[in-house]
Amino acid sequence: MSNPSSLLLPSFQCRIILIFLVLAGCLAGCRKSEKSERHVQLKVWIDSLDRHSREMGIPKAIARLDSFMATQEDKNVHDSILYYKFMKVLSHRDSTLEHNALIYTDSLLHLFDPEHVRLENPNDYSKALLLKGDDLLKQKEYYLAYRNYYKGKSFLTSIGEICECARYSSRIATISFKEENYYQAIEYWKQELKELSECREADNFQLEFIEKQGSMRNIGTAYLHLNDPAMALDYFNQASKFVRQNAARFPREKNFIRFARIVILRNQAEAYALKGDNRTAEKLIKKCLEHDPNIDWSVEVEQESRQILTQIYIDTQQYDKAQAELDTLRRLPGAVNNAFKYNSFQRMQASILYGRGDYKEAGKLLLAELENERIAKLKRNIATKSNVGRLLQQVQREHEIELAAGKDAREDLILRFSILISLAMAVIVYLIWRNARKKAMNLRAVTKLNGEITQSNIALLDTVNALEQSEIDKENMLRIVAHDLRNPIAAMISGSDVLFWDQPPSEEQAMIIEAIQQSGQLAFGLIGQILQSETDRKKIVKNEEDLAEIVQSCIDMLSYKGKEKRQTIYYDYEKAMVAVDREKIWRVFSNLLSNAVKFSPSESAIKVNLKKRSNQALLSVQDHGIGIPEDLQGHIFHSTNDARRVGTAGEQSFGIGLSICKQIVEAHGGKIWFESASGAGTTFFVELPG
Repeated sequence: MSNPSSLLLPSFQCRIILIFLVLAGCLAGCRKSEKSERHVQLKVWIDSLDRHSREMGIPKAIARLDSFMATQEDKNVHDSILYYKFMKVLSHRDSTLEHNALIYTDSLLHLFDPEHVRLENPNDYSKALLLKGDDLLKQKEYYLAYRNYYKGKSFLTSIGEICECARYSSRIATISFKEENYYQAIEYWKQELKELSECREADNFQLEFIEKQGSMRNIGTAYLHLNDPAMALDYFNQASKFVRQNAARFPREKNFIRFARIVILRNQAEAYALKGDNRTAEKLIKKCLEHDPNIDWSVEVEQESRQILTQIYIDTQQYDKAQAELDTLRRLPGAVNNAFKYNSFQRMQASILYGRGDYKEAGKLLLAELENERIAKLKRNIATKSNVGRLLQQVQREHEIELAAGKDAREDLILRFSILISLAMAVIVYLIWRNARKKAMNLRAVTKLNGEITQSNIALLDTVNALEQSEIDKENMLRIVAHDLRNPIAAMISGSDVLFWDQPPSEEQAMIIEAIQQSGQLAFGLIGQILQSETDRKKIVKNEEDLAEIVQSCIDMLSYKGKEKRQTIYYDYEKAMVAVDREKIWRVFSNLLSNAVKFSPSESAIKVNLKKRSNQALLSVQDHGIGIPEDLQGHIFHSTNDARRVGTAGEQSFGIGLSICKQIVEAHGGKIWFESASGAGTTFFVELPG
């Protein structure tokens, strides 16, 4: 292959630019990979700290996390989200840090003030709203908590996220439970289970394990409050079976799974106690108290378990065992400072004293407990009255606004629909009247037009017959002319053989003689093509040929003509083996190259390009000659001399070569076309199936 040397510099520059872009992309990818890898490492480090936080103590765990984050450079929003979420978790585990937990929630929500951060991190944003709702729920701000949960669930629904919606259903169920609306709470927890079953977020421990078994336990607890221990046991057993079947999926969460089993045992014991099966309840509670003391929140579980066991001993009149368990309860951390637990302890102590016959002391304790409960109930009513009232008023107001808006919207829709129907009916009536009016006119016009078309068809048929006869006459004339040209061309070939009979020709003379003979042979072939019938010309015999070699042969034959006009032919090619009729395709390529030389000025360049694609070969011949005027472009491939023009050096043209080229190319199943502008040169394209 040969290319003009002027193309080397741009090609080299393109390669340098391409290499630079690739390197820049690699560096950017490396930086992105480093950031992603650092974020993963931070999550792993926080997970490790989470598992050991109870052993080292919450304040020390918080200090270590703050120190670690201080060493991190270029912290992004994802790192900050991880930091605030885990600080929130740590603060919740220490009752002295409850105020800090609220601050961390507000700081976490502040990260999502920009809209693009919310859209890029929808799950983290929804979890932040969830945490804020949990804070409000703990403060017994039920209305604000519900509004926060509703906002989070609406956001998730708008982006088609179903997994995180389950958390919000759980929180709404919790509010219903705290308001002692147990049936409504059960329905919301069942809705959470349905949403979790439709979630396809694999290996998410929170959603796939914690939430699912938690919902089953919560439903069972609600049935306990409804005094239905049979249904409660059914859901506790479902939770136990779920934990047993899925524990192996999360080997890194063994501590939590052990804790979940203990909680389920306590729930089952409470259900059996409610059924009156104290023996089974006692057995389960004792098994529950054998748990690992390193498990998080084990003190709370122990308190609740021993409280159930104490009540079982009271119900079975084992007062000494009941007193021992009650004394143990009072020694557990946090028991004395909790008013609710203190009242429960006083009530159980009164029951023990009563069972032992000490009625006087039992009565004192019961009266004191009743007074404390009365005061506590008054405080709860005062604390919740305004909240519940405000919630009901706000819900009622919003409901009335929604009803009014819906009514206005329906009335507006009905009005618009009525107007639209009226307009449509008016249009339909008008169209029917107009169509009826025009129907008769159209019928008369069609009748008249049919007569004119019939007359035109007769004239057109006569014209077609005349054109067919003209084509036959032209074909006969062309054959006569071609036949008469055979003898002069044969004489030219014979004369070239005897030009240098006595002495050998020079190299240049030999090339000229060879060109004369090749041209003569080509002329003989063309005459033979013309003398064949139309059907015979379309018959081709294909063989696997190298198109690059055929094009090179055409260039070699026409090079002497190019030298006469000081023209340069540039040939850029790829090897292309294609099934073609070599002689006919050679004639096509030769004709295109001959035209390029003929219609290009002296000292100009002709570019020939051959490309092999997956299933086709494409040849282009580009000149910078006189171009094809627009008024002639529609006649180039016709078998007439309408587009005949004289070359730039006075060469004659007969105007029938491109017509034959088109027939040959299409017989091969290919296409031929051109792009040209008058005075700006022409490019011919030949596409052959490969």
